[in-house]
Amino acid sequence: MACAIVSGYSLDCKDTVGGIKKIFVTELANVTAVTENASGFVTSITKAAGKKYFTYELEPRGQNNFTQAIQSDATVGTVAYEQTLTVNFVKLKYETQATLQNLIKNRLSVIIETKDGSYWLFGKDNGLEVTGGNANSGQAMNEFQGYTLTLSGMEKNLANEVSSSIISGLLS
Repeated sequence: MACAIVSGYSLDCKDTVGGIKKIFVTELANVTAVTENASGFVTSITKAAGKKYFTYELEPRGQNNFTQAIQSDATVGTVAYEQTLTVNFVKLKYETQATLQNLIKNRLSVIIETKDGSYWLFGKDNGLEVTGGNANSGQAMNEFQGYTLTLSGMEKNLANEVSSSIISGLLS
């Protein structure tokens, strides 16, 4: 059987936290190859000459998150994963708006850094696209003011974990 179950699952230490700390973004067309080990762990990402991932820092207390919804249809034997990121950029200002406009117009390759220090590649094969969001300001002085973007994509696998050792090379 091609889909044999070969291991179980055990509870681990209670030492994890939720949330996204940063995202690293480039156009999907800038990624020429992704190398994985046998487990699917990303050990290398090759970029087109002169291209790089750009860092977007996120408010550490912000409501930044991701989901990977399983889209399975037993009648036709398919399964896919809908990857969705929701990220908030604090403060309404022209420079941020201009930068975000370029994200909105592109198909993207996105690496997220979680608050527990792991990295994950979203939109590996098909990319993510901005599918919604808004610019808003709360009513009270202590409410959120800024931009919220929703990035979505459909992949044949869950997001791959990325080796932290390759991140700095992707930023140059």
